[in-house]
Amino acid sequence: MSQITSNPSNPALDRTSNARQSAMRAASLANVAIRPLSHLDDFIACEALFDSIWRPESGSSLMAKDLLRGISSADSYVSGAFQTGQLVGACVGFWGPPESRSMHSHIAGVSGNARGRNVGYALKLDQRAHALESQVDTITWTFDPLVRRNAFFNFHKLGGMASKYLVNYYGPMLDDINGSDDSDRLLLEWDLASPGVVRRCDATPGTSNPHMAEQDSVPALTVGSAGQPQLTVTDASRLSVGVPEDIEKVRHLDPGLGREWRTAVREVLTGFLSRGGRVEGFDPATGSYIVTKGK
Repeated sequence: MSQITSNPSNPALDRTSNARQSAMRAASLANVAIRPLSHLDDFIACEALFDSIWRPESGSSLMAKDLLRGISSADSYVSGAFQTGQLVGACVGFWGPPESRSMHSHIAGVSGNARGRNVGYALKLDQRAHALESQVDTITWTFDPLVRRNAFFNFHKLGGMASKYLVNYYGPMLDDINGSDDSDRLLLEWDLASPGVVRRCDATPGTSNPHMAEQDSVPALTVGSAGQPQLTVTDASRLSVGVPEDIEKVRHLDPGLGREWRTAVREVLTGFLSRGGRVEGFDPATGSYIVTKGK
């Protein structure tokens, strides 16, 4: 297994080399081979993979093979994770304006039978290495703030931050995961070379990563005894914002309660972030975002 090395005379080269070594190690530990998708068969398999995960309404496709080929041909990021020759995960991103030195990661997904084995983590580390090798130091993406496992992954495992809440960003999604709910999203910012991100990417998957403890935060939104959102008025500068354990199950069993959660989280986070606040972490012990208020 490769070792993380140091080259004090060239920090940028050192950072890029270490990022690639971390990505290779993560792929090895996840027992996958990650490579760019470049052939028609790859794009067909990727389209089928995404559709099997999100299950869009009949007659539509989440990302068609021709779109995937176009993004790949434009030299953006279209890569897949393979296990014994089968595509089990994929990630797609495209470059921002040259002056921004950024990439926007549009979609990433892992098949059901490969989840829980850090395949998604390995894909994100490969994407990070690819961006740094291209002199890009920030990746952004959106995610549903109600989905606790994604919050855990994005903040706790990867070390992202968020300062923008996007209301009904994509409009109706019409798939099995989003249902009829509004498509509110948090815009995650992943600073690829920050100390916190480097620590998380160099850690062994499954080990404890540094995270924002909730011990000195004040609850602004919690999960009630019947699973309902409970709002608390507070002037504290550091807050916790809870989300339900499984919003997809809530949406299925009680769509009305799912809409209550959408409204409550939207109200709390838009209020804080619109005034300069920032989501700085996620506490897995309580299922809560850690938010600092703006000045």
